[in-house]
Amino acid sequence: MSTNSTRTRVRAAIALAALASAVLVPAPAAAATVPPTITCTYRLNTWPGGFSADLVIANSGPAIDGWTARWTFATPTRVMITWAASLTQPSPYENVATPVPWNRVIGTGKSFTFGWTAAAPATEVPTDITINGVPC
Repeated sequence: MSTNSTRTRVRAAIALAALASAVLVPAPAAAATVPPTITCTYRLNTWPGGFSADLVIANSGPAIDGWTARWTFATPTRVMITWAASLTQPSPYENVATPVPWNRVIGTGKSFTFGWTAAAPATEVPTDITINGVPC
């Protein structure tokens, strides 16, 4: 076997080993997104057949530009009036609130309140409130 042939095979083996090790090295993990620190205070005022409620959202993390609040009620509820948010009900149990133009951004250390009046045979404080998918 010639020296050139041996060198070519050695180079090929080294290149193949380098390629194999490159394939086996895992890619670095993507940086995890840290959700903002949000707390919610649900305030409720009830009367027979209905209630008014508001949700105070406080942000102690980075500013949030755009938000969606979601929650469900255990009993069917019909929202009649809302303030400081747009509120839709995909079903009589599900509720989705989104910002109006002036409260889209929740700055660091800031809070705001939105609310609604609703008709319902029973009232309860929802236990599954989320802001942008993060429980609060």
